[in-house]
Amino acid sequence: MKLQYLMAVTMAVGVAGMAGPAGAATITDCGPTVCYRYDNAQTAVAWTGLPTRVGDDMQFFPASFLALSNGTGFATAGPANFIFDRVWTTGGQEIASLAVNEEFDYEIVNGGNVRASLYMQARSNHVSSDGISQLWNLATISGDSGGAQIASLGGTLLPAASFVQKADDMTVSIQDTLRAYAASGQLAWIQKKFTLVTQVVVPVPAALWLLGSGLGLLGVVRRRQSVL
Repeated sequence: MKLQYLMAVTMAVGVAGMAGPAGAATITDCGPTVCYRYDNAQTAVAWTGLPTRVGDDMQFFPASFLALSNGTGFATAGPANFIFDRVWTTGGQEIASLAVNEEFDYEIVNGGNVRASLYMQARSNHVSSDGISQLWNLATISGDSGGAQIASLGGTLLPAASFVQKADDMTVSIQDTLRAYAASGQLAWIQKKFTLVTQVVVPVPAALWLLGSGLGLLGVVRRRQSVL
């Protein structure tokens, strides 16, 4: 079983401070519109490995992110909580959405079950009270799977619609946990295969802030003005 855990993140311009896993460092990596900063020695790296930027994507290829029970009861992998301590736009645009889509390989032999959970949080770096988070669970899969299968899990956060202040600079954390259960004579495993995290940045011209649009931008402006 070869694990490929890919997390693709929309990014922004140039790369600064890239460091290998041998030395702890703060990494800043940028693409066309969004920049990301993270600690390359954080605990989650043991599960996720260090990311590599390809174009506007961030890819993770961990050596192993697997929960395996060979008739020994419960087995857990994680939680692995990878944190970008800053995610910000280079042109002041708002980050409208953070969408996560994941895939898993799994197998159940002679009974048992597997499950997975995904938690994501975005919190403003401007004001601590602005934040949004969500937990998504892969429904427990049980019974003989008839060989290796694929399952998927995903969800979306909407920072621009949820924050009171402008959603152009935030901390983003993504946490995964895998679980497998198999009693004596059974086998169950689940493995992280693919994770795609995309950030959609919506440029908002000044005229739209004043006039609004059918997408609800006027409502966002009114919401923010009401708290000033």
